[in-house]
Amino acid sequence: MASPRDRTPMNLLPCSLASSILEGDLEQAALQQTLDKLIVMETPEGFYVIARFLWAKGKDWYLTTRRNRTEPRLYKDLIRLNKNMKEIFPIIGFELLRNQQMPPAEVEEPAPALAPKPEKAKKPTKRTPKK
Repeated sequence: MASPRDRTPMNLLPCSLASSILEGDLEQAALQQTLDKLIVMETPEGFYVIARFLWAKGKDWYLTTRRNRTEPRLYKDLIRLNKNMKEIFPIIGFELLRNQQMPPAEVEEPAPALAPKPEKAKKPTKRTPKK
C-alpha cells in the first residue's frame, strides 16, 4: 500500500445514519434505475462502497450494515467485493479509487451542560427554645 502522504484525499462526509444505505435498498435503487454510480474506495484497511444516485447529485451514500450504520461496510478482499457486486448489480460497473482513506468519524455535538440551578436562600427557621 502507499504511504499516507501519497493518498489522494476526497472530501468525504462522515458516515452517519443520514448518509448510509443498506444492501437491499441499494439493490432496489439499481432495479428502479436511480443508481448513478458506484465507487469502490481502497484503503489500507480494505475496500468500501460509495453510491451516487440520479436524484441526489453531489451526495455520497455509504454501503453499511444493519448493525453499524455509522461505518461503511468493509470488504477485506476485492475479489469477494466484485463477486458480491456482480450478484446484486450484474449490469452496473464501478469505479475503483486507490490509496484512499476511511471517511471521517461523525462528530457528535457535545450535550449542552446543564448549569446547576441556583439554590434558593434558606429562610431562617423559627426555633422555640427548649424548656
